[in-house]
Amino acid sequence: MGVDANNVKGLEKFFQTTLETLLRQIDLSESKPILLASPGFTAAAFLKFTLDTATKAGDKALLAQKNNFIVVHSSSGHLHSLNEVLQSSEVLARLKDTKYARETRLMDGFMTLLRKDDGRAWYGPNEVEQAAEKGALGRGGGVLLISNALFRAQDVGVRRRWVRLVDKVRDVEGGEVRVLSSEHESGKRLDGLGGIAAILTFPLEDLDEEEGDNGGAKVATTNGHAEDGQV
Repeated sequence: MGVDANNVKGLEKFFQTTLETLLRQIDLSESKPILLASPGFTAAAFLKFTLDTATKAGDKALLAQKNNFIVVHSSSGHLHSLNEVLQSSEVLARLKDTKYARETRLMDGFMTLLRKDDGRAWYGPNEVEQAAEKGALGRGGGVLLISNALFRAQDVGVRRRWVRLVDKVRDVEGGEVRVLSSEHESGKRLDGLGGIAAILTFPLEDLDEEEGDNGGAKVATTNGHAEDGQV
């Protein structure tokens, strides 16, 4: 019984730490889905702990979130299981209008266009900036996908470069801008493409070849390969 008691105390301490962390990260005045995922029954037990704690404390704001909690099973507690969880039919049904679901759909759509290689999907800093200069990211379906990691660059000039691009696409051209978190699966996929990509309103060809005067730098092409730019 001593071992069981220690396990219970350890689990309660873990739940308390997790709850405190959760409450620091969410705004209880907003009504949004809160996903709890784990192997076994840990997520369900944490939800019960959360609601019991809120009841004892008379925390009406937290209790009001009761119907927003979604408990689902995951194969493990590691980050890589997040994508598996987010693809489940139950979660997708609840999250279909949320930011993450929108970003996932956009990344899926971008990858589909990239495989078609029809000139409407480009990635890489120079290619995307060229597309924006040509007015291909404006109203009518233009989407700029950019990783939040780019805005954390130490060089102020680099950060300003991306702020200017975002302002141009959103405020001048009227296109859609999505800043993806590098902590989420969709953001990690974008980081794998250099942190920036675009879905164009009309096809453009040979944007990578227009970088041919870059002194032999590597440039991204729409088929996902890197080629040496030619002088």
